[in-house]
Amino acid sequence: MNKLVKKRQPKYFNSFKCIGGKCEDSCCIGWDVDIDKSTFNQYENIKESSIKEFLKGNIILNKECEDFEIDFGKVSIKENKRCPFLDEDNYCIIHSKLGEEYLSNVCTSFPRVVNKVDNVYEVSLDVACPEAARIVLWSGEKIEFEEVKENLGKHIILNRLNTSLEELNWLPVEFFYEIRNKSIQIMQNRTLKVEDRINILGDFIKSVENEIDFNYDNASKFIKEYDINKKVRESLNITTDLIKNIAELIDLENITSEEFKKDTISLLNNLESLSYLKENISLRDTVEKYNFIFENYLVNFMYNSLFPYSEIESIYDGYIMLLVRYALIKYYLAFSNKNSSKEEVIKFIQVFSKAIGHHKTYLIKVLNYIKEEYQII
Repeated sequence: MNKLVKKRQPKYFNSFKCIGGKCEDSCCIGWDVDIDKSTFNQYENIKESSIKEFLKGNIILNKECEDFEIDFGKVSIKENKRCPFLDEDNYCIIHSKLGEEYLSNVCTSFPRVVNKVDNVYEVSLDVACPEAARIVLWSGEKIEFEEVKENLGKHIILNRLNTSLEELNWLPVEFFYEIRNKSIQIMQNRTLKVEDRINILGDFIKSVENEIDFNYDNASKFIKEYDINKKVRESLNITTDLIKNIAELIDLENITSEEFKKDTISLLNNLESLSYLKENISLRDTVEKYNFIFENYLVNFMYNSLFPYSEIESIYDGYIMLLVRYALIKYYLAFSNKNSSKEEVIKFIQVFSKAIGHHKTYLIKVLNYIKEEYQII
């Protein structure tokens, strides 16, 4: 897309530049690599025979293609999970020999996230990328947003939301901006601890859902006037047993990150020990010390997942999954023998996001388990 479009983005967005072979956790290792039809055809039309044959030998048509703009073809990933187009220094051969314009939509896009809400393209960064995680989480400043008109370039639209679509009447999409803006305001209320903000957010989402169901005409007024400093009870009691049970749902055989596998085993072993009380104190200290990291992680997630419309059935489901991500990160940091340095916290959030954040099957299992456990309809 070469025309100028209306974009909404966090102010950090244009700071990102891929560091290529210097990256400590390459996105070209451990993930499937899809090729869109346009890029596939570009490769077919390359004149230089040796490069053309190399590409042809490592790219196949995808018989299970769901979208020509994403996965018309795919790269044949070997047992070592490395993309065959990585050189020995972890730099992309396609990029170095042919140029960025020959990268697929997937390869060009990540870690950029593009959603389309009405006529606006909302872009942000995914913290599953180490360099993106540093940009999003390192600064102690609040995430701020801006609107610009720019060229979008090669991209993949992850989610689309039309706030006037009547077919989604079971989800209050017309209140999307109001609900999300208030949710971000709650999460950025630095007069309160992160834990308190999360509990208030849960109360807000549940209250809005009830207001829309039973007093629809008052919903906008209710959202606007909701007290972001109100005292509320814990929205969902995330117990150690619950964390243990949802961690056990992780299929470690299909996790490519050895570091995350080791952390998960350590977490489960330590949850069985008697060190819980000591670790719980350590856990609280870590969260309070790095309030801004957790705040920015959650605000970034809320923005790029279209929170609270990130789940299909209800906006409260969106809140549950935000809470689960936060709770898992918190417990992993406390119970997997990690130190509590700023670098280590950010690094783990990145590793977690890459291993779990894109694992749809696992996340659906977790949501269903929690709804059954807490009898949430």
